[in-house]
Amino acid sequence: MSRCGVSVLVGAPLALLMASPAARAQSFAPVGNLDCNGYSQIQKPLRPHHLCTDFHGEYGEPGNDNGHYIGHDEPSIGFISTTPGSGNDVRWEFTLPVEQPVPATQSFENFAAFWFSMALCDPNSFPYGACIPNSDQNNPKNAGSAILELQFYPPGFPPFITQISCDLTHWCAALNIDSISGNDSCFEPVNFAFIQKNGVPTGPPGPASATDATFTPNAQTLLMNQGDRIRITIQDTPAGLRTTIADLTTGQTGFIVASAANGFQSLDPATCAPTSFSFRPEYDTAKFGNFVPWAALQANINFAMEIGHFELGASGDSDADDAPCFPGPTVAGCIGADTDFDGTSYRLDWPDGTSRNASSIAIGSATGLGIGPLSVSPLPPGRSPVYGEAFPIIQFETTISGTAFRNGTCMPNGVGCVIPPVGAKFYPFFALNRDGDANSTHCTLLFGNFRSGPELDNFGGDAQYGASNLYWFFGQNSRGPQSNPCPPPPQE
Repeated sequence: MSRCGVSVLVGAPLALLMASPAARAQSFAPVGNLDCNGYSQIQKPLRPHHLCTDFHGEYGEPGNDNGHYIGHDEPSIGFISTTPGSGNDVRWEFTLPVEQPVPATQSFENFAAFWFSMALCDPNSFPYGACIPNSDQNNPKNAGSAILELQFYPPGFPPFITQISCDLTHWCAALNIDSISGNDSCFEPVNFAFIQKNGVPTGPPGPASATDATFTPNAQTLLMNQGDRIRITIQDTPAGLRTTIADLTTGQTGFIVASAANGFQSLDPATCAPTSFSFRPEYDTAKFGNFVPWAALQANINFAMEIGHFELGASGDSDADDAPCFPGPTVAGCIGADTDFDGTSYRLDWPDGTSRNASSIAIGSATGLGIGPLSVSPLPPGRSPVYGEAFPIIQFETTISGTAFRNGTCMPNGVGCVIPPVGAKFYPFFALNRDGDANSTHCTLLFGNFRSGPELDNFGGDAQYGASNLYWFFGQNSRGPQSNPCPPPPQE
């Protein structure tokens, strides 16, 4: 997630390269979601430090949102498949981290969220072309593209509208759908809705109609306990994209349909005027290249951690990247972008495998075998979907070099774009746990607090992320596609 400016859309219509008089003439609330990054020339943000999708310029250059570039650090795994349905109907299962009592490091100190993504159609988003839902006929060079991030927020640092958490003890989750308009008044509009037990958003999700209620959990917001086993399903429906979260531990379920009927919107890139809109998946498959063309990550079906947003102390360490700062309620700290990499995300104490930290997130599959989301196996007409095929290819990637560019240590030619970045004591990475047996197909992906052992494969540690990807965007590091290290056994 990040922020870029008018330079991101080289070759876009001139009306999109300046603050639009038409947009100024529209009647917009003084506070809202016209720009996820908070840099709209006509509106202040409802949630000043929202987690927005990181993006780059059309030719791989760092973009700017009204003169601001703010990179987010997002270690990620992309899942790649040519199987029909792999780009529009996926299911994950995972176990939520468990917090340890203070003074143990809390999850919100290490990451502000983790998220699952999918490319969506939006003809009003860059590159502003017609988009056929659920179709590999879409060309990323001309099909308007938005991105879903289903974000999960750790407990302990509320209130959500100004800080990180829904409450002191529970996890919660929300749809974030980001588009790129290129208009300085509504550069990166966001649709936002908490996952609700009754499917009704807490407030208007659309960028032109959002209110404080949009970012305020209510009695119907799905709250999940620490350590609960969670299943999510993201799939297309005729009404729009439906995202369902089932808490397998408590039996509770929540969902949201990203539909016009629920108040979701697409904005006219020239005027910022809203139109009720139902978001639907962009692609049929998650084949390599079916990416959101403006995203800093090569993103479609991805999992990512949102790190680098916390510095401990009432005023952090008094660097320029600390603010805003809050007195608690759990511990005092600051949630600005940690551009010098001296905050809790980059300390050596994170992966020590002890009670000094919260447990790791553990991502598995609905069958308990293999890793990654499961696609819909082709079925005869009238049969219910069966989620039984893991993605054969994965790709580790991160946007850390985009943040390092912001502090001057990573150059557009790739020089200095190293991991760990300059200033960090440590950089976290993914590992594969084979359930106590180095040959087991009962696998989970871990990120965070784990100990080394014969059953763990850490994919080379920081080497898993590879070098600066000059072909895509120098601020992204990637080693490229590789085989799924723990595919499920063949189905009989």
